[in-house]
Amino acid sequence: MLGQHVKMDKDGIKHGPIIGAIPDTVKLGEIFLDELDDGNGKVQLTVVNQGNKPLILTRVSGCCGTNIKSWPKAPILPNQKGTIEVYFRIENRPQRISRTVTIESNAANSPVVKVPIIGVVVERKAKNELTL
Repeated sequence: MLGQHVKMDKDGIKHGPIIGAIPDTVKLGEIFLDELDDGNGKVQLTVVNQGNKPLILTRVSGCCGTNIKSWPKAPILPNQKGTIEVYFRIENRPQRISRTVTIESNAANSPVVKVPIIGVVVERKAKNELTL
């Protein structure tokens, strides 16, 4: 579970919508330059409502050229999931990938959740080449 303290009653029941993001960090790992294609910049995030009231996403945004293709506009009911589709272009050169998707909602535990997307684009080394 992400975020701050959540109100619970004496029986340990969570009150309100409780947001969770799966994964909480998107790890793309190493992407070889010669295998880079448009699919590498397509990511799906799952938002889960772990609370007892409907979760309403009020805004979903991406940083630095990260496009949010779709996100749930209808309330996500308790114990249900929604999908956020993200797309960003990866330049055809060695680089570190560092993007962020920001999810704003009515969640009792964390009204703003940031999901990092990280990875690295590298050149493939020749068989006799060592990295020191």
